Amino acid sequence: MPVYNNAMYLQEAINTILWQTFSDLELIIIDDGSTDGSAGIIHEIQDTRVKKIFHSVNLGIVASLNQGLDWSQGEYIARMDSDDASALNRLEVQAYFMDQNPHIDICGTGYTTNYLGPVKLNPMHHEEIKVWLLFHSCLLHPSVMMRRSSIERLGIRYDYNYPHAEDYELWSRLSSSAQFANLPHNLLFYRTHEGQISNKHRLVQDSTARRIRQRQLSQLGIQCSEHEYDILVKLAEFRIVAEDIEDYRNATGFANWILDQNRIYRVYDQDILNMALSRCISRAPY
Repeated sequence: MPVYNNAMYLQEAINTILWQTFSDLELIIIDDGSTDGSAGIIHEIQDTRVKKIFHSVNLGIVASLNQGLDWSQGEYIARMDSDDASALNRLEVQAYFMDQNPHIDICGTGYTTNYLGPVKLNPMHHEEIKVWLLFHSCLLHPSVMMRRSSIERLGIRYDYNYPHAEDYELWSRLSSSAQFANLPHNLLFYRTHEGQISNKHRLVQDSTARRIRQRQLSQLGIQCSEHEYDILVKLAEFRIVAEDIEDYRNATGFANWILDQNRIYRVYDQDILNMALSRCISRAPY
């Protein structure tokens, strides 16, 4: 759990891990130079399962994430953010799934952004996830559990060169070498607020996402112009207006280009790719 100035939500986030039904765990909390009292909250924790790391200055979340990977000792490593809340059976459910599916390297879950719902589910199976990563991240980072042996086998580390989208970059990089899954269960309350990264650093995040998407398109022999990339973003955000003839023609033309290139390069499952593009055009999110 990396922490940086989240004192308002931190205690709740910690409690939802320490109160898990799966109790054989260690919680590694990395305070990245907080100045709002977060470090004091962490200092007060008495539970012996908690390992505490304090940075005297802010090093950034990638440094904290990689340090957490280095310090972790468990068979499975779960991510958690300091402003979210896990369902109290989250780790038990994910660990059971990983035990039963030894071919899965990384597992995410469903989530809600409101305690009253609705539950948001991401694509469940690897080939679906791989296709949807062409458009956006579809593994919710703070819900993820990874297999330690997979981290060692694949050399998993977060990349400093992709600020504010380091998780999206990691999933897209691993999509051809690791096996992904998402559980169809609500196991995380993902808190949305003005202070979170996607709101504070949106422009940088968008620029980083563009590089990640373009890297994936390059596997299909595609280099996008500004206009073509704008179409891709509209597809990814389900903003195609079918009633607008030009908008619809641009979207279908771009989608057919991707499908034609995939027939040549065979990066993605063609049927799933066709389904995803159709859903983007018809504004029917998964």
